[in-house]
Amino acid sequence: MTILQCKYVTEIARTGSFSEAAKQLFVAQSSLSVSIKSLEQELNIQIFERSGNGVYLTDEGAEFIKYAKQICENNDFVLERYNSKQIQQKLYIATQHYDFIADIFGKMLNETQMQSYRFSIREIETYNVIREVETAHSDIGIIAIKGSDYEIMKRYLGRRKLSFTSVLSVSPHVFLRKTHPLASKEQLTYSELKEYPYVSYEQGEHNSSYFTEELMDVSYMDKHIEISDRATLMNLLMITDAYTIGTGIMPSALNKGDIVSVPLQSEEIYIIGYILNEERSVSDVTGEFIGRMKETLSRI
Repeated sequence: MTILQCKYVTEIARTGSFSEAAKQLFVAQSSLSVSIKSLEQELNIQIFERSGNGVYLTDEGAEFIKYAKQICENNDFVLERYNSKQIQQKLYIATQHYDFIADIFGKMLNETQMQSYRFSIREIETYNVIREVETAHSDIGIIAIKGSDYEIMKRYLGRRKLSFTSVLSVSPHVFLRKTHPLASKEQLTYSELKEYPYVSYEQGEHNSSYFTEELMDVSYMDKHIEISDRATLMNLLMITDAYTIGTGIMPSALNKGDIVSVPLQSEEIYIIGYILNEERSVSDVTGEFIGRMKETLSRI
């Protein structure tokens, strides 16, 4: 299979015609047909179904074209990246769901003097944060490790040649709306929270306790809601009596004071830090982000 064949497939699917795709690609229709036939034989699938009105993707073809598009997009990115006369600064961040990281990222973006850059920030599950840095798809990963899981996670990361650098240790806090029945408490206990819905981030198939972003053992929860993104979490917290547990760090500029944090009575701690791939050098722009993160968290 070649990148060219992937481009052929995507263009045929876009135009709905072998002849029109051949014109757009500046190749003979016969050559196009032979190339697609060869690809179908190699993969042992039928990609297109022909009819009097044109060609259509089969079910197998519809699945394959998703991969073909990714291959073409990655190829275009590499060509653009290395054919460009001006080398772009790159910063790809993978993180658990923390608004303070988005806040640091946004300020860095506003203040940068770079003329050309490619930045990315992805809020994803803990396992995938680790995986992104391990495979070098991301330059840095941001996670918080529960104190009781610290040694386990350090060994887990070490086996993958990843380093974890601690930046800040904080006690757990309960996030809830400012008009919540418990919002005026100076400190909360687990028993006081029991009657209210608990919201946590789903971790997919990698749901071991040391991958969770929250402290609660959901097996003991009567009311539990799983979500996948921070926007949904914020909406649920603002319009219901639901709560979640986190680091207690939430820049008020992002939630306008509608969500408050109350300390939770617990012996547990969160250790906030960053993951780097030990086999890769740290770029200047990644170093700048780390510096900004340390400076921000030092004021907590």
